[in-house]
Amino acid sequence: MISAGLALARVEDIPDAGARLADAAGASLILTRRGDAVRAFRNRCTHADYPLQRADGRLIVQEGRYLVCAMHGASYRLDDGACAGGPCNGGALEPIAIIVRDGVIFTA
Repeated sequence: MISAGLALARVEDIPDAGARLADAAGASLILTRRGDAVRAFRNRCTHADYPLQRADGRLIVQEGRYLVCAMHGASYRLDDGACAGGPCNGGALEPIAIIVRDGVIFTA
């Protein structure tokens, strides 16, 4: 379980229609943004339980709409983490509750 009240990032640090990694006391999270909408997900692919980022630490965002797992190509929608294609077979990224206060994203 992730504790509430942990500051993760500033909204402005996430590119619009993009994503970035964040650390929540040792738990790797992915923060996504589309306009004013910010979401957080646990950084684990549902296909093989790997982190989604590349070996160099970068996340792959395709067409400003999908997160793509660097290991096997499973694609997840930025908006809700739902499987959009590839070997995730209808799974979804685990959402993490967040709140945004004064431009800062916190765990809820």
